[in-house]
Amino acid sequence: MGQEIADMVMASGGNVIGFVDDDPTMAGSSILEVPVLGDRKWLSGRGFAVAVGIGSPAARQKAWNDLRADGIGEPPPLVHPTAYVGLGCRVGAGSIVAAGATLTADVELGRFVIVNAGATVSHNCRLADFSTVAPGAHLAGDTHVEEGADIGIGASVIQGLTVGSWSIVGAGATVIKDVRPNTTVVGCPAKVIAERQPGWQA
Repeated sequence: MGQEIADMVMASGGNVIGFVDDDPTMAGSSILEVPVLGDRKWLSGRGFAVAVGIGSPAARQKAWNDLRADGIGEPPPLVHPTAYVGLGCRVGAGSIVAAGATLTADVELGRFVIVNAGATVSHNCRLADFSTVAPGAHLAGDTHVEEGADIGIGASVIQGLTVGSWSIVGAGATVIKDVRPNTTVVGCPAKVIAERQPGWQA
Protein backbone atom coordinates (compact mmCIF):
# COMPACT_ATOMS: atom_id res chain seq x y z
CA MET A 1 0.00 0.00 0.00
CA GLY A 2 2.89 2.34 0.69
CA GLN A 3 4.09 1.82 -2.90
CA GLU A 4 0.65 2.75 -4.22
CA ILE A 5 0.62 5.91 -2.13
CA ALA A 6 4.09 6.87 -3.36
CA ASP A 7 2.85 6.44 -6.93
CA MET A 8 -0.24 8.54 -6.12
CA VAL A 9 1.83 11.40 -4.71
CA MET A 10 4.15 11.41 -7.72
CA ALA A 11 1.24 11.17 -10.19
CA SER A 12 -0.22 14.25 -8.50
CA GLY A 13 3.02 16.20 -8.96
CA GLY A 14 4.23 15.78 -5.39
CA ASN A 15 7.61 14.70 -4.11
CA VAL A 16 8.22 11.56 -2.04
CA ILE A 17 11.16 12.06 0.35
CA GLY A 18 11.21 8.42 1.37
CA PHE A 19 9.56 5.62 3.29
CA VAL A 20 9.69 5.02 7.03
CA ASP A 21 9.32 1.48 8.34
CA ASP A 22 9.63 0.18 11.89
CA ASP A 23 11.36 -2.97 10.59
CA PRO A 24 15.03 -2.19 11.35
CA THR A 25 16.23 -4.41 8.49
CA MET A 26 14.59 -2.07 5.97
CA ALA A 27 16.63 1.02 6.89
CA GLY A 28 19.02 2.02 4.13
CA SER A 29 17.26 -0.05 1.47
CA SER A 30 15.08 1.34 -1.31
CA ILE A 31 11.64 0.56 -2.70
CA LEU A 32 10.86 1.63 -6.27
CA GLU A 33 14.09 3.65 -6.11
CA VAL A 34 12.74 5.56 -3.10
CA PRO A 35 14.92 5.26 0.04
CA VAL A 36 13.79 3.76 3.32
CA LEU A 37 14.92 6.43 5.76
CA GLY A 38 14.49 4.56 9.04
CA ASP A 39 11.73 3.98 11.55
CA ARG A 40 9.02 6.48 12.50
CA LYS A 41 11.37 8.22 14.96
CA TRP A 42 13.20 9.55 11.89
CA LEU A 43 10.26 11.91 11.36
CA SER A 44 10.56 13.62 14.74
CA GLY A 45 11.05 17.37 14.42
CA ARG A 46 11.45 17.33 10.62
CA GLY A 47 8.07 18.81 9.73
CA PHE A 48 7.37 16.57 6.73
CA ALA A 49 3.84 15.56 5.75
CA VAL A 50 3.20 11.84 6.06
CA ALA A 51 0.79 9.33 4.57
CA VAL A 52 -0.03 6.08 6.35
CA GLY A 53 0.36 3.41 3.68
CA ILE A 54 -0.99 0.35 5.50
CA GLY A 55 -3.89 -1.72 4.16
CA SER A 56 -5.06 -3.39 7.37
CA PRO A 57 -7.49 -1.11 9.25
CA ALA A 58 -6.27 -2.20 12.69
CA ALA A 59 -2.59 -1.83 11.75
CA ARG A 60 -3.31 1.55 10.14
CA GLN A 61 -5.04 2.80 13.29
CA LYS A 62 -2.14 1.62 15.47
CA ALA A 63 0.43 3.25 13.18
CA TRP A 64 -1.42 6.55 13.26
CA ASN A 65 -1.80 6.43 17.06
CA ASP A 66 1.96 5.88 17.33
CA LEU A 67 2.71 8.74 14.94
CA ARG A 68 0.34 11.06 16.78
CA ALA A 69 2.02 10.18 20.07
CA ASP A 70 5.31 11.22 18.43
CA GLY A 71 3.82 14.64 17.66
CA ILE A 72 3.16 14.12 13.95
CA GLY A 73 0.30 16.25 12.61
CA GLU A 74 -2.64 14.82 10.69
CA PRO A 75 -1.81 14.35 7.01
CA PRO A 76 -3.95 15.74 4.20
CA PRO A 77 -6.15 13.41 2.16
CA LEU A 78 -4.70 12.02 -1.06
CA VAL A 79 -6.76 11.57 -4.22
CA HIS A 80 -5.24 9.99 -7.34
CA PRO A 81 -5.66 12.20 -10.42
CA THR A 82 -7.59 9.41 -12.21
CA ALA A 83 -10.12 9.04 -9.38
CA TYR A 84 -13.53 10.70 -9.63
CA VAL A 85 -14.80 12.64 -6.61
CA GLY A 86 -18.28 13.98 -7.25
CA LEU A 87 -20.48 16.80 -6.09
CA GLY A 88 -20.65 17.33 -2.34
CA CYS A 89 -18.12 14.63 -1.44
CA ARG A 90 -15.91 15.08 1.61
CA VAL A 91 -12.62 13.26 2.16
CA GLY A 92 -11.17 13.29 5.68
CA ALA A 93 -7.60 13.76 6.88
CA GLY A 94 -5.24 10.93 5.96
CA SER A 95 -7.76 9.23 3.68
CA ILE A 96 -6.78 7.72 0.32
CA VAL A 97 -8.82 7.59 -2.89
CA ALA A 98 -6.81 5.41 -5.27
CA ALA A 99 -6.47 5.22 -9.03
CA GLY A 100 -9.75 4.76 -10.90
CA ALA A 101 -11.91 4.87 -7.77
CA THR A 102 -15.28 6.63 -7.92
CA LEU A 103 -17.11 8.60 -5.25
CA THR A 104 -20.35 9.73 -6.90
CA ALA A 105 -22.25 12.39 -4.91
CA ASP A 106 -22.53 13.38 -1.24
CA VAL A 107 -20.10 10.67 -0.12
CA GLU A 108 -18.33 11.24 3.17
CA LEU A 109 -15.04 9.57 4.09
CA GLY A 110 -13.84 9.92 7.66
CA ARG A 111 -10.19 9.94 8.69
CA PHE A 112 -7.66 7.41 7.33
CA VAL A 113 -10.17 5.67 5.07
CA ILE A 114 -8.91 3.80 1.99
CA VAL A 115 -11.02 3.52 -1.16
CA ASN A 116 -8.77 1.40 -3.32
CA ALA A 117 -8.25 1.09 -7.07
CA GLY A 118 -11.41 0.79 -9.15
CA ALA A 119 -13.78 0.75 -6.19
CA THR A 120 -17.17 2.46 -6.47
CA VAL A 121 -18.82 4.32 -3.59
CA SER A 122 -22.26 5.59 -4.54
CA HIS A 123 -24.40 8.53 -3.42
CA ASN A 124 -24.92 9.34 0.26
CA CYS A 125 -22.52 6.66 1.53
CA ARG A 126 -20.76 7.28 4.84
CA LEU A 127 -17.43 5.59 5.58
CA ALA A 128 -16.12 5.99 9.12
CA ASP A 129 -12.52 6.34 10.29
CA PHE A 130 -10.02 3.59 9.34
CA SER A 131 -12.46 1.69 7.13
CA THR A 132 -11.23 0.10 3.89
CA VAL A 133 -12.85 -0.62 0.53
CA ALA A 134 -10.60 -2.98 -1.44
CA PRO A 135 -9.98 -2.84 -5.20
CA GLY A 136 -13.04 -3.40 -7.37
CA ALA A 137 -15.54 -3.43 -4.51
CA HIS A 138 -18.88 -1.66 -4.98
CA LEU A 139 -21.05 0.09 -2.41
CA ALA A 140 -24.56 1.05 -3.50
CA GLY A 141 -26.17 4.28 -2.33
CA ASP A 142 -26.71 5.17 1.32
CA THR A 143 -24.41 2.44 2.62
CA HIS A 144 -22.88 3.11 6.03
CA VAL A 145 -19.48 1.55 6.73
CA GLU A 146 -18.54 1.86 10.38
CA GLU A 147 -15.10 2.33 11.95
CA GLY A 148 -12.42 -0.12 10.89
CA ALA A 149 -14.66 -2.25 8.66
CA ASP A 150 -12.75 -4.02 5.87
CA ILE A 151 -14.60 -4.71 2.60
CA GLY A 152 -12.72 -7.22 0.46
CA ILE A 153 -11.73 -7.17 -3.18
CA GLY A 154 -14.65 -7.43 -5.59
CA ALA A 155 -17.31 -7.44 -2.86
CA SER A 156 -20.70 -5.78 -3.38
CA VAL A 157 -23.02 -4.19 -0.82
CA ILE A 158 -26.59 -3.34 -1.76
CA GLN A 159 -28.15 0.01 -0.96
CA GLY A 160 -29.07 1.27 2.47
CA LEU A 161 -27.13 -1.27 4.54
CA THR A 162 -24.76 -0.87 7.48
CA VAL A 163 -21.44 -2.72 7.61
CA GLY A 164 -20.59 -2.80 11.32
CA SER A 165 -17.41 -1.64 13.00
CA TRP A 166 -14.33 -3.84 12.67
CA SER A 167 -16.21 -6.35 10.54
CA ILE A 168 -14.69 -8.09 7.51
CA VAL A 169 -16.50 -8.66 4.22
CA GLY A 170 -14.73 -11.40 2.28
CA ALA A 171 -13.50 -11.13 -1.29
CA GLY A 172 -16.31 -11.36 -3.83
CA ALA A 173 -19.06 -11.44 -1.21
CA THR A 174 -22.55 -10.11 -1.97
CA VAL A 175 -23.95 -8.34 1.08
CA ILE A 176 -27.77 -8.15 1.11
CA LYS A 177 -28.35 -7.47 4.81
CA ASP A 178 -26.63 -5.52 7.58
CA VAL A 179 -23.31 -6.89 8.83
CA ARG A 180 -22.95 -6.93 12.61
CA PRO A 181 -19.85 -5.41 14.21
CA ASN A 182 -16.83 -7.69 14.78
CA THR A 183 -18.02 -10.39 12.38
CA THR A 184 -16.65 -11.89 9.18
CA VAL A 185 -19.05 -12.58 6.31
CA VAL A 186 -18.33 -14.40 3.04
CA GLY A 187 -20.23 -15.78 0.07
CA CYS A 188 -23.18 -14.98 -2.18
CA PRO A 189 -25.27 -14.03 -0.34
CA ALA A 190 -22.86 -13.17 2.45
CA LYS A 191 -23.15 -15.23 5.63
CA VAL A 192 -21.38 -14.98 8.99
CA ILE A 193 -18.45 -17.38 9.40
CA ALA A 194 -16.69 -15.82 12.41
CA GLU A 195 -17.39 -13.52 15.35
CA ARG A 196 -14.89 -11.72 17.55
CA GLN A 197 -15.01 -9.93 20.88
CA PRO A 198 -15.21 -6.13 20.79
CA GLY A 199 -11.74 -4.61 21.04
CA TRP A 200 -10.04 -7.57 19.36
CA GLN A 201 -8.04 -5.23 17.11
CA ALA A 202 -6.36 -3.39 20.00
